[in-house]
Amino acid sequence: MNWNITPNKQPWYGFTEDQIFGEIMSDPEICKYILRIIAPEAKIKHIYPPNKQREVKDPGHRKQKDVRLDVLVEDEKHNLYDLEVQTSDKGDLGWRMRYYASKIDQRYTLPVGKTYRDLRKVTIIFICTFDPQKKGKVRYEYESFEKVDKSDQLNDGIKKIIINTKGKQDGIGPELAALVNLANNKQVHLNRIFDKIQKKIVDINNDPKRRDEIMDYETKLLEREQDGKEEGIRQGIQKLIAALRDFGATNAQILKRLEQDYGDQFTKKELKDFMKQA
Repeated sequence: MNWNITPNKQPWYGFTEDQIFGEIMSDPEICKYILRIIAPEAKIKHIYPPNKQREVKDPGHRKQKDVRLDVLVEDEKHNLYDLEVQTSDKGDLGWRMRYYASKIDQRYTLPVGKTYRDLRKVTIIFICTFDPQKKGKVRYEYESFEKVDKSDQLNDGIKKIIINTKGKQDGIGPELAALVNLANNKQVHLNRIFDKIQKKIVDINNDPKRRDEIMDYETKLLEREQDGKEEGIRQGIQKLIAALRDFGATNAQILKRLEQDYGDQFTKKELKDFMKQA
């Protein structure tokens, strides 16, 4: 197999690219194997076909933020595993994991007529290309314990696992080390399944149609992120205008403040329009 990352294919779409990750993890054999590496204590014997890019919406609460799960997996005991790839450190990983778990609970874990004891166990797994905890570890695992007596477990059925692909590999097993190396676009020589994964990655990168699809997908994500940032700025301006008015500022004073804070992003006419809308 020719694992040619550079310079022939630019950019190289590796394991941690959303579309590549979803394609690879939709293979039940690969997905089960990766889950066993990340969460060996789960002792998974069988999984149902994984769902990739599963969108979780709440039509009854339109203002709530929807989530799109990279890969959602169910094992033979009906426990759920959400596998996500995170490539940018926004300082909100813990909050993000909490929200994903809540949306999964809302949608999948407790049918009508069942009791809380019927809730499924949920494991949220984030494979990160950065160290969110700044401790240098490859694998972080979190559950709910009593603060003083760690042996006193709450048993809420939720586990959170972070794989830091930039962590120190001292003391970790060969399979987890291979997974980390794969995420860092390093060639892995370990077993048949890693060979299978790498062949899929090479095949996708060598397919012009698939590369175009990935590029289009990433472009849309960037556009959506930019739209979200702009909307956030606009909401911030509206809140600032309302606060200044509450303090009795005149329109001239408000406009002057807006020009100081946002004059490099919006024209004077646009800022006046914001004031009219507020």
